[in-house]
Amino acid sequence: MSPAPKQLPVASCAALLQRSRVDYTDALATELRALTAMQIMTKKWVNRRPLLSFAALTFAITFASWGLLLFLYGRAPIDELISQPSALLLVYLGAGGPSIAAIVLTAYTDGRPGLRALRKRFLTFRFPLLAWLAALLLPLLLASLSVAFTHPGGNALGEVVLPSNYLIIPLAAVPVFFAGPLCEELGWRGYLQPKLLTHYSPWLTAILLGTVWCFWHIPLSFTPGTTPALNSASTWFFYWADTILIAAIMLAIVLWANGSVIAAMLFHWMSNIAFSHIIEPMYPNATDDVWQSVATTHMIILLIASVAALYAVHQRLKGEVSKEKERHYGNGNR
Repeated sequence: MSPAPKQLPVASCAALLQRSRVDYTDALATELRALTAMQIMTKKWVNRRPLLSFAALTFAITFASWGLLLFLYGRAPIDELISQPSALLLVYLGAGGPSIAAIVLTAYTDGRPGLRALRKRFLTFRFPLLAWLAALLLPLLLASLSVAFTHPGGNALGEVVLPSNYLIIPLAAVPVFFAGPLCEELGWRGYLQPKLLTHYSPWLTAILLGTVWCFWHIPLSFTPGTTPALNSASTWFFYWADTILIAAIMLAIVLWANGSVIAAMLFHWMSNIAFSHIIEPMYPNATDDVWQSVATTHMIILLIASVAALYAVHQRLKGEVSKEKERHYGNGNR
């Protein structure tokens, strides 16, 4: 017959249980401190590298969506895709990549206060009237100047022939506002631009933002009717340069508009439709070679306008720094 197991005293059991609870609590506290430290380090990394973190998440969302679109529908033109609900959903999901990334990163690093600030930039309608006019009319003005200066005094574009439905052609461009500017600009100008301006000069901010913005469109190069195809390096070089110059002008307009994303969306929309929906339908007899000359002139005009815009931004920021110094020393601080 085997001996009966020894019974531990009740006090010993209680002490052992208490010690186990203490050990478990200490281990859990150590684990939480490690997780908290890791979270703090990750947030600092994201804040210190806004371009890399934002680009990584944005490209992941967009390339996955538009890559699936290409896999399911091949190189179907955009006019066919928008007529199919599932394809249209992927188009909008990919286009919303920058804004989705902005919301996710803001919620992670800054929480509710950051999301409120992001929403405020998105819903800012009160800014100078001239900024409203610049956002709406400047792209059309620059496009018109390109046409006027390409062949001054000549008639290379042919006579102006207004189609019978010309007045409704700009109305047909309303969906362009939703597919591009509305989906994208919370990310580009609402999140990334202010982040970059805290680390870099306006000039470098425009170059970096414009570069990311340009190559983010690569998946669409396989969809006719959207961005240039990848079969021409020179075409993409001009597209890249064009995107940087537009980013520079938009930077100035957004700052002028008190950081409003609305101003960015309007300028983005008008830049997309100024030629395709307003000017080109007026010249149905113009050849591709003529339009290529107009595009070259437009690039030169954009360069001049972007230099002027960034100079204005530099002067504005310089003035704000001077005012801050005057306010600082005026309060008796040394």
